[in-house]
Amino acid sequence: MKQRDTLSRRLFLQRAFAVGGALAVGLAGGLTPLNALAGPAGKATAQQTRLLMGCFVTLTAVTRETSRAEDAFGAAFAEMERLIAVFDRHSATSALAVLNAQGRLAGSPPELVKVLAASQRLGVASEHAFNPAITPALDLLEASQAKIGGPLPGYADNDYRHALSLASPGGVRLDGGTIAFERSGMKLTLDGIAKGFIADRASEVLAAFGLADHMVNAGGDIRCSGRAARGENWTIGIRHPAGGTLASTAMGDGGIATSGSYESFYGRSGSRHHLISHLTGKSADVLSVTVKAGTAMRADALATALAFMP
Repeated sequence: MKQRDTLSRRLFLQRAFAVGGALAVGLAGGLTPLNALAGPAGKATAQQTRLLMGCFVTLTAVTRETSRAEDAFGAAFAEMERLIAVFDRHSATSALAVLNAQGRLAGSPPELVKVLAASQRLGVASEHAFNPAITPALDLLEASQAKIGGPLPGYADNDYRHALSLASPGGVRLDGGTIAFERSGMKLTLDGIAKGFIADRASEVLAAFGLADHMVNAGGDIRCSGRAARGENWTIGIRHPAGGTLASTAMGDGGIATSGSYESFYGRSGSRHHLISHLTGKSADVLSVTVKAGTAMRADALATALAFMP
């Protein structure tokens, strides 16, 4: 393709098999489990919720051994907190924040390398619709948001255009465990993929404890395994951004995630949201996209990428 804006969602789905298998995609909104609590005969439905990553994270398991579920939940939450300390760009001590501050990080945590490598593959497949280097532009929007009544940066403002230029493709070099930026002032956000990765790792912990039937709901980035109560598939409700349930979908083993124009807005009028194109500086014009994939990480990242497709 000669121009990125000619890459359709259909063509991208063909390319995306290189990064993550079969997908089911729909224009939708946020996600809500619909049958997480009903318990079958002989089994109990155990559940714990904590506030992590700026959202409520809920772990659910269907089991005859509630004591095992309690231990598994504790271990899964501990693993999630360990990974948050790697990916949280707002924490000065995280590996990602150190990389953003210094422009280079040797001996990077393997999880950071893995997720960044997946991001780069997805960036190529989507002709850089998925672009974690958009952070400098987001920083300008967040700074304007912090000023009560302050105007958002104009699309033609020099500072905003410069921030967008830092997100041009090819600015991140990954060499083994060393990550380096090619341009001064670059920063990364992995918010559009890391939360799904963290949900997947929590699922792996629950499975290691023998909880085959479980669900991890990380603020709408969901990883399901096995069966819900009474042996049926997990049922996930898809909410329209304007409110109300648009549809529902059954989930076996795999992930589901939504990206869209809700919850995170800039400006008093909410004229821009957090999905920003590095080409135009404007928010994606798709209301929302829901993706089902083999893992929550893939669903999370692909939903973000597809929001920018024509």
